[in-house]
Amino acid sequence: MKKLLNTPLVLLVLTGMLVASCDFNDDPSEPNYTIVEEDAEASIVFEDLDNLTLKVLSNSGLSARTAVDIPTGNICESAVVTIDEESKKITVDFGEGCTNSNGVTRKGIIHLTYTAHLLFPGAKITTTFDGYEVDGKKVEGTRTITNKEVDIETNAITLEVTIQNGKVTWADGSSVTVSSEQLRKINLGTQGNYEVSITGSATGRSPSGLDYTSSVTEALIYTRSCLETGVSTPLSGIVSFQFNEIEASVDYGDGTCDKMATVFYPTGSKQVTLD
Repeated sequence: MKKLLNTPLVLLVLTGMLVASCDFNDDPSEPNYTIVEEDAEASIVFEDLDNLTLKVLSNSGLSARTAVDIPTGNICESAVVTIDEESKKITVDFGEGCTNSNGVTRKGIIHLTYTAHLLFPGAKITTTFDGYEVDGKKVEGTRTITNKEVDIETNAITLEVTIQNGKVTWADGSSVTVSSEQLRKINLGTQGNYEVSITGSATGRSPSGLDYTSSVTEALIYTRSCLETGVSTPLSGIVSFQFNEIEASVDYGDGTCDKMATVFYPTGSKQVTLD
């Protein structure tokens, strides 16, 4: 069994949306997965955003520089990152669109407002958007990352990550809305390696108009090595969800870096591949 999600790091949202998208056929034993791909794409957008934010902060160091060179494999060669230390703001401008080495195309502007270096307990990073799109999907809302704890002995950081009024809109006008609260524990390794463990819950509405709630019942696990291959789904973990008085779950597997997940619903289960 295998997984689903992108952040530089999480998507709790992915799981909730995945399930929310499952309408049932005349045969109740087999759910209809026609819009699972759209839901997965929306989740990947937010995970991509988390990873991007952490990359920008890591590469900038929040130092005295006013501009930062970001490796093209992480963002893209033409992206312009500007730091205003006086107002504690970072702007990432992708212009009319640029594509990184993993094939991800972004356009528009991301605004990051920070209170302190992310490694300081209590530091807060707030992200908003100005015409920002990922692979043609428009992103709206406010995403906030707060440093809740730093454990020097284990070299780990615990972050609270929230989405308020989140929305992803496709070119055809269909959209997903979501609000979520997560705790993500980042265990820092050597040479820039890390593992991310995510728990939390979400509420939202799928493109088909189904309201849902979801919660992580077994922590979602991500690693830098897998994320940097372009796989934005968890290596493992389980998310439970509820919609239309139906309960289901998504199991992301045993730690393999792939795009597989197993969906369990009231009358059976099905393995799916999420691109």
